[in-house]
Amino acid sequence: MEENQSYGPIDSSQMISEPAQPRHNYRMIFITITVLLIALGGYIVLTNAELKVRMQEALHLVTPKTAPNTNKETLELFASDITDRSLPWVEVTSPDTDASVGQEVAVTINAFSGGKDITGYDLLIGIDPAQFEVVSITSELPSFQIQTFDRGMYHAVTGIKNLQSQDPTLFNDTPLVKVVIKPKTTGEGVVTVLSTKGQERTQLVDKDVVIIEPQVGSDFITTR
Repeated sequence: MEENQSYGPIDSSQMISEPAQPRHNYRMIFITITVLLIALGGYIVLTNAELKVRMQEALHLVTPKTAPNTNKETLELFASDITDRSLPWVEVTSPDTDASVGQEVAVTINAFSGGKDITGYDLLIGIDPAQFEVVSITSELPSFQIQTFDRGMYHAVTGIKNLQSQDPTLFNDTPLVKVVIKPKTTGEGVVTVLSTKGQERTQLVDKDVVIIEPQVGSDFITTR
C-alpha cells in the first residue's frame, strides 16, 4: 500500500534567513565599549586639573593665562624674609646682587636647623625662567647627595645624607646647595625659597624622621 505524503505550501518567509544574532551582539558590545571609553576619558579630564584647564581653554570657557605675567606675580608673592632667626630657616644668599646679562651668578641656599641633626631635606627654589637661566645646581655638603627636578617655575631639590656619614649634621647658616644662574634680561629679579608649591614643600628631616617646616627667605639680583 502506497503511502501518500503530502507537504504543505512552502512559506517563502521561512526561506529567508533571519538576521544573524552574533552580528547584533557584536554591535552592542562595540557601542558599550565606546560609551565606556568616552566616560573614562571624561572622568580623567575632570579629575586632572591640568587637563581640565586645557579643555576649558580649548572650548574658550576660560581665558588662557599669560605665562610671563603669571610667573612674575607668583614669585613676587613668595618673596619673603626670615622673621625669627632663632627658629629653623632656609634662605637664598648671594655675595653679588648686581650682574650683567649673560654673566653667571652663584647663589647659595643656606639653612639653620635650630640644633636638630638633619638627615634629609627638600627645597623648592623659585627662579623666574623668563629672567634667569639655571646653569647648574650642586650640593655644597659632601655628606649629602642631591636630586634636582625642573618644574619650570621652580626647581625641586631633594638632599639625602650618606649612610656612611655618622657625624651629626647641624645646620647653622650652612650652605646646602649652590645655584648658578645666568640673567637673560635687565632689571630686578628674585630668587626665593618657596614654602609650598602644589603638593611639594620645603622641609628638613631630622634623625628621628621628624619633619621641620622652616621659615624661608629670598634675595634680589639686579641685572644691568
